[in-house]
Amino acid sequence: MSTSERILVYSVGFILGMGLVSILVLRRTAPHAGSEDPWQHHLHASQAAAVEALPNNVEVAMLKGHPMAFGYLPSAADPQQRVWLLHFDESYPFVRVVEELSDGKLTYMAADQIKIRLQPQVDVTELAPMLEALQLRLRNFNRKHHIAIVGVIDTQIDAVPRTLKAIQPWSELFVSADVDGIEFRSH
Repeated sequence: MSTSERILVYSVGFILGMGLVSILVLRRTAPHAGSEDPWQHHLHASQAAAVEALPNNVEVAMLKGHPMAFGYLPSAADPQQRVWLLHFDESYPFVRVVEELSDGKLTYMAADQIKIRLQPQVDVTELAPMLEALQLRLRNFNRKHHIAIVGVIDTQIDAVPRTLKAIQPWSELFVSADVDGIEFRSH
């Protein structure tokens, strides 16, 4: 076989190999391409959201967030809390800042997930009926501590408390269900 024939055979093999690898990669990523993260969709839809300014006593790190939504809970007519949803480029991408209007206390949490501490004898697979019924997604599970991180119902400002309320019929499966809080180091 001459050198030019070897180069031709090598080139054809290389091109066929690259084509096969491309097809495999496309097949693996295809199921994920169709399912858009609702939080990313909400972020794009809310770029021009009119929000109130964060309180003066907010943690400095929160000022780096991009406002996605703002509102009063339980309603604008009966405000007890002011709630901001912020987007960050790093760490917690979606943060919920809640100000209690009665005392000005601020709390910080993930806006797109809650934390569930399972009963010691409960396996994470036993959450499947709850997740399916509420159309929630298991994001992470820590076997050592029996903690499941679960996505919230939707992208609204009250999604975290509504999700916590919605999972209560399955409370025999867990010790506690709470917000996925963010704590800051003392200065």
